[in-house]
Amino acid sequence: MLSIAHTIISIPFGIIFQNPILAFCTAFIVHFLCDRMLHWNIYPHKMKSYPYTWVALDVVSGLGAAYLIAGNAVFSLSILAAILGGNMPDVLHAYWSMISERQKQQAPKFIHAYFDFHEAIQRETDSAPKGIVSQILTGGLAILITRILI
Repeated sequence: MLSIAHTIISIPFGIIFQNPILAFCTAFIVHFLCDRMLHWNIYPHKMKSYPYTWVALDVVSGLGAAYLIAGNAVFSLSILAAILGGNMPDVLHAYWSMISERQKQQAPKFIHAYFDFHEAIQRETDSAPKGIVSQILTGGLAILITRILI
């Protein structure tokens, strides 16, 4: 799922849970639920080199959209924590994909299990039109909830 979608979907958790730790943890867990929906993504492993520009554009677009949706409330610690939590599984996965095989082999088994789990739950499609629909619908619902809560 795109970072912009994870960011938008995370905002209501930062509003509902004023505790930044709770907001972070809830958005972190919801990330995995979102990954179970059919979605399209930027696929670095299918590209000749890591798509830093596309990833940066995705992240910055998400932060810009968050500001447009929540205004200055986006700068509250709980909303920022929720946004971080909602994106953290993919940040960790990106880091994991960039480290050497030797470093991966040295990691504890629970780290391998975490990344195997994150990979296994993905419901991705190569079809951008099909995969973006669920992100738009879920993001739209999150925007509606955010606007009601603010």
